Amino acid sequence: MRIDAGEYYETPKEIWGFLTEPGAGKPAHVARDFLVAKARLFKLGKDLAGLAHQKTIPGLGAHHVIFQQKHLGLRVHRAYVTVHMGRDLRVYMAKNRSIPAPLLPPEADFRWTRRDAVRKARQRVRRASTLQDTESMWFARDDQVLPVYRVRLACTRPREEWIVYVNARTGGIVSRYDNLSKVRGRARVFDPSPVTALGDHVPLLGKPPPPAAYRTVTLFGLNQSGDLSGERVTTRPTRKRIRRSNHRYFIPSTKRGFEEVMVYHHIDSAVRYLERRGYTGQRALFKRPIRVDVNGTREDNSWYSPWEKLLTFGTGAIDDAEDGETILHEFGHALQDSIVPDFGQSEEAAAMGEGFGDYLAASFFAHRKPAPYRPCVMTWDGLEAGLEEGLDPPCLRRVDRDWRYGDFEAGGDEHDNGEIWSATLWDIFKALGREVADAIIIDSHFQLDGFTKLRRGARAIIDADRNLHGGKNRSTLRAIFRDRGIGPV
Repeated sequence: MRIDAGEYYETPKEIWGFLTEPGAGKPAHVARDFLVAKARLFKLGKDLAGLAHQKTIPGLGAHHVIFQQKHLGLRVHRAYVTVHMGRDLRVYMAKNRSIPAPLLPPEADFRWTRRDAVRKARQRVRRASTLQDTESMWFARDDQVLPVYRVRLACTRPREEWIVYVNARTGGIVSRYDNLSKVRGRARVFDPSPVTALGDHVPLLGKPPPPAAYRTVTLFGLNQSGDLSGERVTTRPTRKRIRRSNHRYFIPSTKRGFEEVMVYHHIDSAVRYLERRGYTGQRALFKRPIRVDVNGTREDNSWYSPWEKLLTFGTGAIDDAEDGETILHEFGHALQDSIVPDFGQSEEAAAMGEGFGDYLAASFFAHRKPAPYRPCVMTWDGLEAGLEEGLDPPCLRRVDRDWRYGDFEAGGDEHDNGEIWSATLWDIFKALGREVADAIIIDSHFQLDGFTKLRRGARAIIDADRNLHGGKNRSTLRAIFRDRGIGPV
């Protein structure tokens, strides 16, 4: 058994590297029995007092059972215990973020009112905002457990979505962060872009894409309205939507409505790909159509809002929703949020979010691109940036950088740091092929959290390979992570 020690409570944060005997009954019962047996190690309360079974997530190869800690009826922020087991109900890992009972305050000392907390949060954000939600809860900071109000605020110019934690005892700001997942988008294309379709960017300089840049596709799952709304995606939040009663959407990229067609086709295709991988029924990652605003901002920027469950694309420079890889990158944020709500709340997790989005775009379209373009993402969206940087071929980012974990820059840009993770995932793609790589990379997310680290992501991929493929690729994966300086695994 391997143990990752905690920093403040003298309890393990994670135990892994073991395999129990097969359990019996439902996964939640197996998980509870396991935690009762490990209660002394994790310093859990008698009979797991304060831990409530939140949900059991059925991955393709494993069950992931989550318990949330509560104290005096209030949720404890980030305080949970998870137990992970294979389909045979053999536990192989547990994570403990709960706070030992002796360290919890004896009473909820909420001196500030909820209204005052909202006012304080708005003062800190310093721009016009709309209140989305508040929650009274506990917040662990270093070795203290504080009563707080969690305040969600949405801003429109610029588009931001803040989560602010206000100390309910003193009125101080405990934590705040912008919860939007963003990309520096500049352009969009077809399948995935006119650059890759032509195999060259030069014919596109100063000219609209020619007919050869387009590909005719089938739009599946549309409703009868003529709008671009269907079973898996809807552009309903978009202003000035197009409508075709005959359901024929032959619109050039220079005309309004082309971006809607792009978004509908590529997101619908991505969700259907996940369904073919086995994420259907109880395992479905998206329970309702994904909402998209294709012209939600005039900025050269796009994002996914975890609160609104909304993808928004910008119209600055080349419209972002014209590039299939930009669309898939942003869809990657929605995919992660569907498995791990509010993914990306630490520097490494944010970088992993950006890196995964780039990997997903590269993997999804690799079979449609000429070989020199396969490691490149957003060749239409990032054409200008790629030309300025002298990249060959020009693109916004690559997924084959020769970067290692030691190159991670604390406080640096998450997109730049994300290229370490995207390159690692691309190594897996090259070594194992798309089908296996996508399966273990996507399924690995079920045992991660919003504050995860690269080494935990690496271990989760190894666990997913064991659960899905019996550990067939363990040595290859360990070698890849070792070469990238990511560990221990």
